Amino acid sequence: MPLVPIMAFDDPRKYPPLLRLADGVKRPEVRRVMGRGVANRLRKHFTELDSKRANRLGGKRTHFYGQVRRSVQNPLVEAPDGVMVSINHVGIAQRYFGGVIEAKPGSKLTIPVHPEAHGKRAREFNDLTPIYFPDGDGILVRENPASPSGIGEVYYLLRQRVEQKADPSVLPTDSELETAGFEAGEDHIQTLVARSER
Repeated sequence: MPLVPIMAFDDPRKYPPLLRLADGVKRPEVRRVMGRGVANRLRKHFTELDSKRANRLGGKRTHFYGQVRRSVQNPLVEAPDGVMVSINHVGIAQRYFGGVIEAKPGSKLTIPVHPEAHGKRAREFNDLTPIYFPDGDGILVRENPASPSGIGEVYYLLRQRVEQKADPSVLPTDSELETAGFEAGEDHIQTLVARSER
């Protein structure tokens, strides 16, 4: 599910001086420039998250937020005074909004808890053994011939459902995105004015 921030620049009292005087926000080419400012602010935010939020389990990094940054789309003008920037990444909306994730019937969610499991699907291992509990949940453990039981470390939790907490910090605030749009639009108008004075 893509995440789609839509910025409506519908309050002229907030416009910077030149945007207000020129009513530039009504012009599609100016809003497109403003949308690029919003998109660039999103990309910068995801770059920062990718450097700060490394895999908490350790192990090989998947660079989730780097993938999200690359999925930020070019802006589309929305009438009469908005611009839309899509983030076409399957996991970012889930992190932003949170909510319940349910396994498909007859299967389980596999939740990595071991560094070697991070960023990998359970089926990529050929030596994991499931152990189920009375409530239907379970674990996947790696075989260990050296152990008396033959069972080694836990690699995945097996769950029917999990509830993920919402994390609004995965996006910049509305105020930050609005500011990025206004600054880009104001710079564009200033450039047009400077060219007209030559």
